[in-house]
Amino acid sequence: MAWNNDCRFIGNITHPPHFQRVGPSLLPFMRLYLAVDDGKDKTSYVRVVAYGDLALQAYPYLQTGSKIMVQARYRQRRRHDKDEIVHEFVADHIVFLDKINWERGNAARNNWLGEQNTEAIGATEST
Repeated sequence: MAWNNDCRFIGNITHPPHFQRVGPSLLPFMRLYLAVDDGKDKTSYVRVVAYGDLALQAYPYLQTGSKIMVQARYRQRRRHDKDEIVHEFVADHIVFLDKINWERGNAARNNWLGEQNTEAIGATEST
């Protein structure tokens, strides 16, 4: 891991997280916005994105108001549809702290694990 681009934030999610599958491989993708208090009556808002298993596993637990810690790396990119620069943080780890939707998250996790088991059984039976 490159420690020269390592950021950590603790904050509250300001809007419902967005989840979709992107690209030809349908890679899981999640985007959320985090309000981070700097302790001096000022709040900063950061855009956080996550990919793959992290997005798939974290998304169902999160909601507006969830307090999380994110370890991420900064990324700057140009939007493909506009002449605009996007500043965002690509999450490597997400830690749940408060106001987590455990019921919905656990149900989604159990469903996801069931799908994984079904795929594994199907692959075994076809060989």
